[in-house]
Amino acid sequence: MRKYAWTLIVVGALASTGCNQAELKKALADAKSAEAQKDSLLTEVLETTQFVTDVNSELAKAKSLAAANASSDPGLPGARKDREDRKAALARVQSVIAKLNESESKLAETEARAKSSRQRNARLLAQIETYKKTIDDLRATAEAQKADFETQLAAANTQIATLAGRVDTLTTEKGQLESDKAALSDTVVNLTAYKNTVYYAVGTKDELMKKGIITKEGSKFLVFGGTRLEPARNLTPESFTAIDKTTNTSIPLPRTDKKYKIVSRQSPTYLAQGVAKDGKISGTLEIAQPEAFWSASKYLILVQD
Repeated sequence: MRKYAWTLIVVGALASTGCNQAELKKALADAKSAEAQKDSLLTEVLETTQFVTDVNSELAKAKSLAAANASSDPGLPGARKDREDRKAALARVQSVIAKLNESESKLAETEARAKSSRQRNARLLAQIETYKKTIDDLRATAEAQKADFETQLAAANTQIATLAGRVDTLTTEKGQLESDKAALSDTVVNLTAYKNTVYYAVGTKDELMKKGIITKEGSKFLVFGGTRLEPARNLTPESFTAIDKTTNTSIPLPRTDKKYKIVSRQSPTYLAQGVAKDGKISGTLEIAQPEAFWSASKYLILVQD
């Protein structure tokens, strides 16, 4: 009933002065229009109240979004994620500033209508002034946040560029290390193969002498002196059969009906079986202790009796 009180007062006043019917209708229409204008202005002010609440919420969300992952996930991925969060926060603040500018314009229009209203409402105008100040304060806060986020984004871009440079350097160094590791591995393999490779030659005295593997040492005159078979002074792998001493510990001899004598520096002591008391071997040469056996020389020479 309150909203029509003023209208009834106007109508009563006009009736008591004896106005005609036309004037009464006009007065009534003007009163209703004024009341509607007042309702419209009040609605706009209430909308501003909700807007201020929403703006405060948006600013809080922007600040929270920017800080959400500021210290998590270190390194280049973390820095990029942090930058994207700050971009999103900056976009929120820029949207808030645009809304504040728009709201300020609408509030100025509302104030102008309130001042020109026939029902000038001092309380409503005071509330509009309060909201104008609130909007100015919110805009100042939003502008400060915007400047802060822009500074942080610039720093984030610098950080990302630095981290990306470090990643490129580390990638290059890693590639070089992998290359060096592969080269070292190849070197180790080659050195191991070289260390474990040994050579043997088996044959008759004539065959081995013809190949330059053995030679006669000493001299004999009548019944004095004597000669012995010795390895040649310059042995080359090409005249021998190569084997790996760690995996090849058995060497089959060409003829099972013959005996063979070691004329190189290896000792029969390190053989497993098939060695006669005179040190001669038949069947298969079985090496019991490869390291010790081959330590004297990597060239093994067996001469058939």
